[in-house]
Amino acid sequence: MAEPNKSSIIEVSKVSKSFSVGDQMVPVLFDVSFSVNDGDFVIIFGPSGSGKSTLLHIMLGLEPPTEGTVMLVGEDIYSYRTEDDRAVLRKQLIGMVYQQPNWIKSLNVIENVAFPLLLLGTDKALSIEKARDELKKVNMLEKAEYKPTELSGGQQQRIALARALINNPEIIIADEPTGNLDFTSGQDMMKLLSDLNTEESRTIVMVTHDLEYIRYAKSVVRVLDGKIMKVYSGKEKDELGKELTYKRGFVGEEELDGASEDNSGKKTK
Repeated sequence: MAEPNKSSIIEVSKVSKSFSVGDQMVPVLFDVSFSVNDGDFVIIFGPSGSGKSTLLHIMLGLEPPTEGTVMLVGEDIYSYRTEDDRAVLRKQLIGMVYQQPNWIKSLNVIENVAFPLLLLGTDKALSIEKARDELKKVNMLEKAEYKPTELSGGQQQRIALARALINNPEIIIADEPTGNLDFTSGQDMMKLLSDLNTEESRTIVMVTHDLEYIRYAKSVVRVLDGKIMKVYSGKEKDELGKELTYKRGFVGEEELDGASEDNSGKKTK
């Protein structure tokens, strides 16, 4: 079997971000650097307020960093002249799944999934056919004629994933995709993302505060107080997973972040 392509697809380099609040600048991110390889499944985790969302927005080209660079498939996304230029790049390369999907309420499920292609000028019949294929992939084809809001949260998230895949993006970015789901629906969503990564070599970047899902990742970026505390991969990632109980709510970020590492790498309180 040929070795997978390990070229970097996202590079975040020395990124810092401050926001203007009144007459003061409030720092949120501090000298953040990490990379995502082609075909990787990266989970960015940390407690609420740690800077995960700001980092994600910077990676997407939505929020310029105060300092540093972000390279997306070899392109410095903030060298683009306008926000519209970055939006075009996002449409070409990225599929997004949010914690709370947004729907066009007048359209049914298959029309909502097809809508991104229609915006790009794709023929309607072809767009619907492609949407049908993506709904089948997430086991939601039987709900094609329903309105999305008539369905459960877990079903809506699977449909949102189908919509994210409609443009055949190189990267899927999922922002707390299980945050509003029950345990079983959350596991179903993670299985779909994992299958996309392993079976289709999709690059997945997922933001979460739920430590339970670390086991699905190939690498884990731990964010705390606007800084990257550590990047785990390989055996270190597996050992991190062993420290955690895969039961929702049993172990949280507070317990992990309340521990520090001494020079030997052992956890101390």
